[in-house]
Amino acid sequence: MGKAWWLLFLAVSLGGWNAGIVWFTQIAIYPLWPLVGPHEFHDYHLAWWHDMWPSFGPVIAMFVCSIVLLYMRPHGIPVWVLWTGLLLQITVHILTALFWAPLQAELAMTSGGISFAKYHILISTHWLRVGFFFAYAILMTWSLQNFTVRHWEV
Repeated sequence: MGKAWWLLFLAVSLGGWNAGIVWFTQIAIYPLWPLVGPHEFHDYHLAWWHDMWPSFGPVIAMFVCSIVLLYMRPHGIPVWVLWTGLLLQITVHILTALFWAPLQAELAMTSGGISFAKYHILISTHWLRVGFFFAYAILMTWSLQNFTVRHWEV
C-alpha cells in the first residue's frame, strides 16, 4: 500500500475521531453547562475552552490531509469526492468561526451565568456541525472502501 492509501487511511481515522469528539461534545458536554452555577459558569467555561485546545490538532491534521489528498489522489478515488470532503471542512470551519465560536464565547459573558437564550441556539444548531463532521467521516470511509476494493482487484 502506497503513501496515498496511508494518507486516505489517516483521513478516515481523523474523520472518525473528530466526528466522535464533536458528537460527544453535543450529547455529553453541552447538556452539563446549565447545571453549573451562575457564579461558577464563567470560570468553568474558560477552563473548558482552554482544555479544548488540544482537540484542534486532529481537526487541523484532517484539514491538511484533505488538501494533500488532492495532490496525492489515491487510485480509483474520483477527484469530486476529495473536493467534497474539503468543501465540507471549509464550510464547517467558516460556520464555526462566524457563528458557533462567537456564540459559545457569548454564553459566558453575562455576570449571571450562562445565557440560556444563546445556549438553546447553540444546542439546536450545533447538530448541523455534528452533521458536517459525520458527513466527512462517512465520505472518507466510503472512499477508503472504494479504493481498497479497486486496489486489490487490480
